[in-house]
Amino acid sequence: MNNCHRPFWALLFALALCMAPENAHARFDAAKVHALITEMGGKVAAEPEIPGLSIAVLQKGGDKPVTAAFGTACIENATPMTPETRFKIGSVSKVFTAALIHRYIEDGTLAYDTPIARFFPGFPNGGAITVRNLLEHSSGIIDMLALAPVHANMAKHWNQEVLVAMAGEQPLLFQPGTRQAYSNTGFLMLAIICERLSGQSYEALVRTTFAEKLGMKSLLSGNDHTVVPRLACGYTNAAGKGFDLPMMASLAVAKGTGNLEAAPSDVVRLVNLDRVLKNTVLDTVALTPLVMQGGWKAPSNNHSGNVSVSQLDGCELFVIDTPPITLVGKLGSFPGFGTAYFYDRQTRIAVAISVNNERVIQRAISLGAGILKALRTEGPTHK
Repeated sequence: MNNCHRPFWALLFALALCMAPENAHARFDAAKVHALITEMGGKVAAEPEIPGLSIAVLQKGGDKPVTAAFGTACIENATPMTPETRFKIGSVSKVFTAALIHRYIEDGTLAYDTPIARFFPGFPNGGAITVRNLLEHSSGIIDMLALAPVHANMAKHWNQEVLVAMAGEQPLLFQPGTRQAYSNTGFLMLAIICERLSGQSYEALVRTTFAEKLGMKSLLSGNDHTVVPRLACGYTNAAGKGFDLPMMASLAVAKGTGNLEAAPSDVVRLVNLDRVLKNTVLDTVALTPLVMQGGWKAPSNNHSGNVSVSQLDGCELFVIDTPPITLVGKLGSFPGFGTAYFYDRQTRIAVAISVNNERVIQRAISLGAGILKALRTEGPTHK
Protein backbone atom coordinates (compact mmCIF):
# COMPACT_ATOMS: atom_id res chain seq x y z
CA MET A 1 0.00 0.00 0.00
CA ASN A 2 1.25 3.49 -0.82
CA ASN A 3 2.16 5.45 2.30
CA CYS A 4 -0.14 8.31 1.34
CA HIS A 5 -3.14 6.03 1.81
CA ARG A 6 -2.17 4.83 5.27
CA PRO A 7 -4.26 6.03 8.20
CA PHE A 8 -2.58 8.77 10.19
CA TRP A 9 -2.25 6.59 13.29
CA ALA A 10 -0.39 3.95 11.28
CA LEU A 11 2.15 6.51 10.14
CA LEU A 12 2.66 7.64 13.72
CA PHE A 13 3.18 4.05 14.79
CA ALA A 14 5.77 3.47 12.08
CA LEU A 15 7.56 6.67 13.05
CA ALA A 16 7.58 5.61 16.71
CA LEU A 17 9.21 2.32 15.77
CA CYS A 18 11.92 4.13 13.85
CA MET A 19 12.60 6.43 16.78
CA ALA A 20 12.50 3.76 19.50
CA PRO A 21 15.57 3.55 21.76
CA GLU A 22 18.21 1.14 20.55
CA ASN A 23 18.09 -1.00 23.69
CA ALA A 24 14.36 -1.65 23.15
CA HIS A 25 15.28 -3.77 20.12
CA ALA A 26 18.76 -4.95 21.12
CA ARG A 27 19.60 -8.56 20.48
CA PHE A 28 19.64 -10.66 23.63
CA ASP A 29 23.16 -12.04 23.94
CA ALA A 30 22.46 -15.22 25.91
CA ALA A 31 26.11 -16.12 26.33
CA LYS A 32 26.96 -12.79 27.96
CA VAL A 33 23.87 -12.91 30.14
CA HIS A 34 24.70 -16.46 31.25
CA ALA A 35 28.25 -15.44 32.14
CA LEU A 36 26.91 -12.53 34.17
CA ILE A 37 24.33 -14.47 36.18
CA THR A 38 26.76 -17.33 36.74
CA GLU A 39 29.31 -14.94 38.22
CA MET A 40 26.88 -12.89 40.29
CA GLY A 41 24.71 -15.83 41.33
CA GLY A 42 27.71 -17.96 42.25
CA LYS A 43 28.92 -15.36 44.75
CA VAL A 44 25.54 -15.20 46.48
CA ALA A 45 25.05 -18.97 46.43
CA ALA A 46 28.39 -19.41 48.22
CA GLU A 47 26.95 -17.73 51.33
CA PRO A 48 26.44 -20.39 54.04
CA GLU A 49 22.81 -19.48 54.77
CA ILE A 50 21.73 -20.25 51.19
CA PRO A 51 21.06 -23.96 50.54
CA GLY A 52 20.20 -23.40 46.89
CA LEU A 53 19.50 -20.67 44.37
CA SER A 54 17.96 -20.59 40.88
CA ILE A 55 18.01 -17.68 38.42
CA ALA A 56 16.27 -17.07 35.09
CA VAL A 57 16.51 -14.06 32.77
CA LEU A 58 14.37 -13.34 29.70
CA GLN A 59 13.83 -10.36 27.43
CA LYS A 60 10.31 -9.46 26.36
CA GLY A 61 9.36 -11.36 23.22
CA GLY A 62 11.88 -14.12 23.85
CA ASP A 63 11.13 -17.78 24.46
CA LYS A 64 14.42 -19.18 25.78
CA PRO A 65 15.23 -18.03 29.31
CA VAL A 66 18.88 -17.90 30.31
CA THR A 67 19.23 -19.90 33.52
CA ALA A 68 21.70 -20.78 36.23
CA ALA A 69 21.25 -22.91 39.35
CA PHE A 70 23.48 -23.35 42.37
CA GLY A 71 23.66 -25.43 45.52
CA THR A 72 21.25 -27.96 46.91
CA ALA A 73 17.53 -28.43 46.32
CA CYS A 74 17.09 -30.87 49.20
CA ILE A 75 19.73 -31.07 51.90
CA GLU A 76 18.45 -34.38 53.29
CA ASN A 77 19.30 -36.28 50.11
CA ALA A 78 22.02 -33.99 48.72
CA THR A 79 19.83 -33.27 45.68
CA PRO A 80 21.47 -30.66 43.44
CA MET A 81 19.57 -27.56 42.39
CA THR A 82 18.83 -27.41 38.65
CA PRO A 83 17.03 -24.89 36.42
CA GLU A 84 14.08 -27.32 36.35
CA THR A 85 13.67 -27.35 40.15
CA ARG A 86 10.27 -26.08 41.25
CA PHE A 87 9.68 -23.71 44.17
CA LYS A 88 6.62 -22.59 46.07
CA ILE A 89 6.50 -19.03 44.71
CA GLY A 90 4.19 -17.53 47.33
CA SER A 91 2.70 -14.15 46.54
CA VAL A 92 4.15 -14.03 43.03
CA SER A 93 0.94 -16.05 42.46
CA LYS A 94 -0.93 -12.76 42.80
CA VAL A 95 0.46 -11.55 39.46
CA PHE A 96 -1.19 -14.55 37.79
CA THR A 97 -4.51 -13.93 39.55
CA ALA A 98 -4.43 -10.24 38.67
CA ALA A 99 -3.75 -11.08 35.01
CA LEU A 100 -6.83 -13.34 34.94
CA ILE A 101 -8.92 -10.50 36.38
CA HIS A 102 -7.49 -8.02 33.88
CA ARG A 103 -8.58 -10.30 31.03
CA TYR A 104 -12.17 -10.05 32.23
CA ILE A 105 -11.83 -6.28 32.55
CA GLU A 106 -10.50 -6.06 28.99
CA ASP A 107 -13.35 -8.10 27.52
CA GLY A 108 -15.98 -6.10 29.43
CA THR A 109 -17.11 -8.96 31.65
CA LEU A 110 -15.84 -7.10 34.67
CA ALA A 111 -14.85 -3.54 35.55
CA TYR A 112 -12.51 -2.04 38.10
CA ASP A 113 -15.49 -0.44 39.82
CA THR A 114 -17.58 -3.64 39.92
CA PRO A 115 -18.71 -4.09 43.55
CA ILE A 116 -17.83 -7.44 45.09
CA ALA A 117 -21.45 -7.79 46.23
CA ARG A 118 -22.10 -9.10 42.70
CA PHE A 119 -20.13 -12.23 43.60
CA PHE A 120 -20.39 -12.25 47.39
CA PRO A 121 -23.99 -11.24 48.18
CA GLY A 122 -24.38 -10.49 51.83
CA PHE A 123 -20.69 -9.73 52.39
CA PRO A 124 -20.60 -6.70 54.74
CA ASN A 125 -19.91 -3.48 52.82
CA GLY A 126 -19.82 -5.53 49.62
CA GLY A 127 -21.52 -2.74 47.73
CA ALA A 128 -18.75 -0.31 48.61
CA ILE A 129 -15.77 -2.61 48.00
CA THR A 130 -14.72 -2.92 44.37
CA VAL A 131 -12.55 -5.18 42.25
CA ARG A 132 -9.99 -2.36 42.14
CA ASN A 133 -9.88 -2.31 45.93
CA LEU A 134 -9.04 -6.00 46.01
CA LEU A 135 -6.31 -5.60 43.38
CA GLU A 136 -4.78 -2.61 45.18
CA HIS A 137 -5.12 -3.92 48.76
CA SER A 138 -7.34 -0.94 49.54
CA SER A 139 -10.49 -2.86 50.53
CA GLY A 140 -10.03 -2.68 54.30
CA ILE A 141 -10.77 -6.43 54.52
CA ILE A 142 -8.67 -8.17 57.14
CA ASP A 143 -5.88 -10.46 55.93
CA MET A 144 -7.11 -14.03 56.35
CA LEU A 145 -3.73 -15.00 57.82
CA ALA A 146 -4.42 -12.60 60.69
CA LEU A 147 -7.67 -14.33 61.62
CA ALA A 148 -7.10 -15.91 65.04
CA PRO A 149 -8.32 -19.43 64.14
CA VAL A 150 -6.23 -19.45 60.94
CA HIS A 151 -3.15 -18.06 62.63
CA ALA A 152 -3.45 -20.76 65.29
CA ASN A 153 -3.66 -23.57 62.69
CA MET A 154 -1.77 -22.63 59.54
CA ALA A 155 -1.54 -26.27 58.44
CA LYS A 156 -5.31 -26.67 58.12
CA HIS A 157 -6.84 -26.54 54.64
CA TRP A 158 -9.57 -24.06 55.43
CA ASN A 159 -12.59 -24.01 53.14
CA GLN A 160 -12.44 -20.90 50.95
CA GLU A 161 -16.05 -19.91 51.59
CA VAL A 162 -15.47 -20.24 55.33
CA LEU A 163 -12.39 -18.04 55.10
CA VAL A 164 -14.28 -15.32 53.24
CA ALA A 165 -17.14 -15.49 55.72
CA MET A 166 -14.74 -15.30 58.68
CA ALA A 167 -13.06 -12.25 57.17
CA GLY A 168 -16.46 -10.64 56.61
CA GLU A 169 -17.28 -11.01 60.30
CA GLN A 170 -14.42 -8.70 61.20
CA PRO A 171 -14.81 -4.92 61.00
CA LEU A 172 -13.12 -3.20 58.08
CA LEU A 173 -9.68 -1.81 58.89
CA PHE A 174 -10.67 1.41 57.08
CA GLN A 175 -13.20 2.68 54.58
CA PRO A 176 -12.58 1.13 51.13
CA GLY A 177 -10.30 3.19 48.92
CA THR A 178 -9.02 5.47 51.68
CA ARG A 179 -6.02 3.49 52.89
CA GLN A 180 -3.96 0.44 51.92
CA ALA A 181 -3.18 -2.73 53.89
CA TYR A 182 -1.94 -6.02 52.44
CA SER A 183 -4.76 -8.55 52.28
CA ASN A 184 -4.39 -12.12 51.09
CA THR A 185 -8.15 -12.40 51.55
CA GLY A 186 -8.68 -10.01 48.66
CA PHE A 187 -6.78 -12.21 46.22
CA LEU A 188 -8.55 -15.34 47.41
CA MET A 189 -11.76 -13.48 46.58
CA LEU A 190 -10.39 -12.51 43.16
CA ALA A 191 -9.61 -16.17 42.45
CA ILE A 192 -13.18 -17.09 43.40
CA ILE A 193 -14.48 -14.34 41.10
CA CYS A 194 -12.46 -15.84 38.24
CA GLU A 195 -14.03 -19.23 38.90
CA ARG A 196 -17.55 -17.84 39.01
CA LEU A 197 -17.12 -15.87 35.82
CA SER A 198 -15.55 -18.73 33.87
CA GLY A 199 -17.31 -21.76 35.31
CA GLN A 200 -13.85 -23.33 35.59
CA SER A 201 -11.57 -24.01 38.51
CA TYR A 202 -8.73 -21.63 39.27
CA GLU A 203 -6.35 -24.52 38.59
CA ALA A 204 -7.79 -25.00 35.09
CA LEU A 205 -7.58 -21.28 34.35
CA VAL A 206 -3.91 -21.20 35.37
CA ARG A 207 -3.18 -24.20 33.17
CA THR A 208 -4.90 -22.91 30.03
CA THR A 209 -3.91 -19.25 30.37
CA PHE A 210 -0.31 -19.49 31.51
CA ALA A 211 1.04 -23.04 31.38
CA GLU A 212 -0.22 -23.56 27.82
CA LYS A 213 -0.20 -20.08 26.26
CA LEU A 214 3.07 -18.89 27.79
CA GLY A 215 4.87 -22.23 27.79
CA MET A 216 5.16 -22.47 31.58
CA LYS A 217 5.64 -26.22 31.66
CA SER A 218 6.63 -26.38 35.33
CA LEU A 219 3.72 -24.25 36.59
CA LEU A 220 1.33 -26.01 38.96
CA SER A 221 -1.45 -25.01 41.33
CA GLY A 222 -0.23 -26.55 44.55
CA ASN A 223 -2.18 -28.55 47.08
CA ASP A 224 -1.31 -30.40 50.24
CA HIS A 225 -1.26 -34.00 49.05
CA THR A 226 0.15 -34.31 45.50
CA VAL A 227 3.72 -35.48 44.99
CA VAL A 228 5.39 -32.78 42.87
CA PRO A 229 8.39 -33.86 40.76
CA ARG A 230 11.53 -31.77 41.18
CA LEU A 231 10.09 -29.69 44.02
CA ALA A 232 12.78 -28.13 46.20
CA CYS A 233 12.72 -28.62 49.94
CA GLY A 234 12.22 -25.43 51.93
CA TYR A 235 14.17 -24.36 54.99
CA THR A 236 14.60 -21.70 57.62
CA ASN A 237 17.56 -20.88 59.79
CA ALA A 238 18.81 -18.87 62.70
CA ALA A 239 22.24 -17.24 62.71
CA GLY A 240 24.93 -19.80 63.46
CA LYS A 241 22.49 -22.63 64.14
CA GLY A 242 22.23 -24.34 60.75
CA PHE A 243 19.03 -25.17 58.91
CA ASP A 244 15.63 -26.18 60.27
CA LEU A 245 12.38 -27.18 58.63
CA PRO A 246 9.95 -24.27 58.34
CA MET A 247 6.53 -23.88 59.91
CA MET A 248 3.93 -26.26 58.51
CA ALA A 249 1.40 -24.37 56.38
CA SER A 250 -1.33 -25.37 53.96
CA LEU A 251 -0.57 -24.52 50.35
CA ALA A 252 -4.08 -25.20 49.09
CA VAL A 253 -5.61 -22.61 51.40
CA ALA A 254 -3.71 -19.87 49.54
CA LYS A 255 -5.64 -20.21 46.25
CA GLY A 256 -4.96 -17.24 44.01
CA THR A 257 -2.83 -15.56 46.63
CA GLY A 258 0.16 -17.86 47.16
CA ASN A 259 -0.49 -21.42 45.99
CA LEU A 260 1.48 -21.68 42.74
CA GLU A 261 4.64 -23.74 42.22
CA ALA A 262 7.09 -23.22 39.37
CA ALA A 263 10.70 -23.02 38.32
CA PRO A 264 12.12 -19.49 37.88
CA SER A 265 12.57 -20.33 34.19
CA ASP A 266 8.79 -20.24 33.89
CA VAL A 267 8.08 -17.43 36.37
CA VAL A 268 10.28 -15.17 34.22
CA ARG A 269 7.92 -15.77 31.26
CA LEU A 270 5.58 -13.27 32.92
CA VAL A 271 7.58 -10.79 30.83
CA ASN A 272 5.40 -11.96 27.93
CA LEU A 273 2.04 -11.32 29.60
CA ASP A 274 1.18 -9.19 26.58
CA ARG A 275 0.52 -12.48 24.77
CA VAL A 276 -2.60 -12.97 26.89
CA LEU A 277 -3.46 -9.33 27.65
CA LYS A 278 -3.78 -6.23 25.51
CA ASN A 279 -2.59 -4.11 28.41
CA THR A 280 -0.24 -5.56 30.99
CA VAL A 281 0.15 -3.42 34.09
CA LEU A 282 3.80 -4.46 34.31
CA ASP A 283 4.31 -2.23 31.26
CA THR A 284 1.81 0.53 31.94
CA VAL A 285 1.17 1.07 35.66
CA ALA A 286 2.50 4.40 36.92
CA LEU A 287 5.82 4.01 38.71
CA THR A 288 4.68 5.90 41.80
CA PRO A 289 2.88 4.78 44.97
CA LEU A 290 -0.90 4.95 44.79
CA VAL A 291 -2.73 7.97 46.12
CA MET A 292 -5.91 7.00 47.92
CA GLN A 293 -9.16 8.90 48.27
CA GLY A 294 -8.64 12.07 50.24
CA GLY A 295 -5.02 12.35 49.13
CA TRP A 296 -3.58 9.69 51.44
CA LYS A 297 -0.40 8.30 49.84
CA ALA A 298 -0.07 4.54 49.93
CA PRO A 299 2.73 3.26 52.16
CA SER A 300 6.03 1.81 51.07
CA ASN A 301 7.48 -1.12 52.99
CA ASN A 302 11.21 -0.86 53.54
CA HIS A 303 13.46 -3.92 53.08
CA SER A 304 16.82 -3.64 54.86
CA GLY A 305 16.99 0.09 54.41
CA ASN A 306 17.63 0.26 50.67
CA VAL A 307 14.49 -1.15 48.99
CA SER A 308 11.11 0.57 49.05
CA VAL A 309 8.19 -1.65 47.99
CA SER A 310 4.74 -0.23 47.14
CA GLN A 311 1.59 -2.20 46.27
CA LEU A 312 0.09 -1.37 42.90
CA ASP A 313 -2.51 -2.98 40.61
CA GLY A 314 -1.75 -6.64 41.27
CA CYS A 315 2.00 -6.06 41.30
CA GLU A 316 4.60 -4.08 43.22
CA LEU A 317 6.84 -1.08 42.64
CA PHE A 318 10.46 -1.39 43.77
CA VAL A 319 12.54 1.74 44.28
CA ILE A 320 16.02 0.45 45.07
CA ASP A 321 18.88 2.58 46.34
CA THR A 322 21.71 0.05 45.94
CA PRO A 323 22.05 -0.37 43.05
CA PRO A 324 19.91 2.62 42.02
CA ILE A 325 17.09 1.26 39.87
CA THR A 326 13.29 1.32 39.72
CA LEU A 327 11.50 -1.91 38.78
CA VAL A 328 8.06 -3.49 38.78
CA GLY A 329 7.30 -7.08 39.76
CA LYS A 330 6.41 -9.07 42.86
CA LEU A 331 7.95 -10.74 45.89
CA GLY A 332 6.71 -14.10 47.09
CA SER A 333 7.30 -15.90 50.36
CA PHE A 334 6.02 -19.23 51.58
CA PRO A 335 7.37 -21.12 54.60
CA GLY A 336 10.78 -22.35 53.47
CA PHE A 337 10.89 -20.38 50.19
CA GLY A 338 11.42 -16.94 48.69
CA THR A 339 10.98 -15.70 45.10
CA ALA A 340 11.62 -12.32 43.50
CA TYR A 341 10.30 -11.39 40.05
CA PHE A 342 11.49 -8.08 38.59
CA TYR A 343 10.90 -6.39 35.24
CA ASP A 344 12.96 -3.49 33.91
CA ARG A 345 10.97 -1.41 31.42
CA GLN A 346 14.08 0.30 30.10
CA THR A 347 15.64 -2.91 28.76
CA ARG A 348 12.42 -4.99 28.63
CA ILE A 349 14.29 -7.68 30.57
CA ALA A 350 12.91 -9.68 33.50
CA VAL A 351 14.63 -11.78 36.13
CA ALA A 352 13.17 -14.41 38.45
CA ILE A 353 15.17 -15.69 41.42
CA SER A 354 14.13 -18.35 43.90
CA VAL A 355 15.83 -19.50 47.10
CA ASN A 356 14.91 -22.37 49.41
CA ASN A 357 15.46 -20.53 52.67
CA GLU A 358 12.62 -18.23 53.67
CA ARG A 359 14.96 -15.90 55.55
CA VAL A 360 17.19 -14.88 52.65
CA ILE A 361 14.71 -13.31 50.24
CA GLN A 362 16.58 -10.04 50.73
CA ARG A 363 19.54 -11.65 48.99
CA ALA A 364 17.30 -12.57 46.06
CA ILE A 365 16.08 -8.97 45.91
CA SER A 366 19.60 -7.55 45.88
CA LEU A 367 20.81 -10.10 43.34
CA GLY A 368 17.88 -9.51 40.99
CA ALA A 369 18.32 -5.74 41.12
CA GLY A 370 22.05 -6.12 40.60
CA ILE A 371 21.59 -8.32 37.56
CA LEU A 372 19.12 -5.95 35.91
CA LYS A 373 21.28 -2.93 36.70
CA ALA A 374 24.28 -4.68 35.12
CA LEU A 375 22.24 -5.59 32.06
CA ARG A 376 21.17 -1.96 31.78
CA THR A 377 24.54 -0.28 32.31
CA GLU A 378 27.11 -2.78 31.08
CA GLY A 379 25.29 -3.67 27.89
CA PRO A 380 25.70 -7.48 27.87
CA THR A 381 22.54 -7.74 25.76
CA HIS A 382 24.22 -6.09 22.78
CA LYS A 383 26.15 -8.12 20.20
